Amino acid sequence: MKKLTFLPLSEGDKKQWFEAFAANLSDVANALSLDPAEVQDMAADTRAATNNIDQVYQTDSAADAAIRKRNEHREGYFSRLSDFVYRVKAHKNYTKALGELINIETTFTSKPTKVTSSANKLTAEISSNPQKVSFKLKRPAQHLIHIYSKRGNETEFQLLATITGLLYEDTRPNLGTMPAERREYVFTLSKNDKESARTSVYAVAVLM
Repeated sequence: MKKLTFLPLSEGDKKQWFEAFAANLSDVANALSLDPAEVQDMAADTRAATNNIDQVYQTDSAADAAIRKRNEHREGYFSRLSDFVYRVKAHKNYTKALGELINIETTFTSKPTKVTSSANKLTAEISSNPQKVSFKLKRPAQHLIHIYSKRGNETEFQLLATITGLLYEDTRPNLGTMPAERREYVFTLSKNDKESARTSVYAVAVLM
């Protein structure tokens, strides 16, 4: 994808730029006697670019709502689940073998683990907690950080996010039903669409 130096970095600023460009395009086209068909196509492309940003925002908002719904349900469910498991283990006929069938004999620690990685001027501090992975990032000015991830049975790294700020949280629900999921991350640093640094692979366990 070609880098356009006159476009802002953030998606919100890009949307404002697209809207201003579309609003004033006809005046500029008339003043310069530009090809009407080309101008019409450019206006349609610009509207599509704006709509794409809106659609991504709506998708992210829906995902945020789903995450909130999940967490609200778990507040009560986890308490009921804990009581249920306690009663199951207290049953006179309970055995460890029975517990292993429903995975209540496996214990995972929820103690956060942190690693710090650096590649040139890129630093990523990873903190694994139940239901999310948090990142504290450091980068040079005017650089972007790309976070790549794979998890579960995935065999290839996929782009998870492009970061212009310094904080990010991976709050995706786990793929399976196991109490913990292994996730791996790689970070790259880029400027003007040119990669300048890449970290090693870092793996964390994410509890349900």
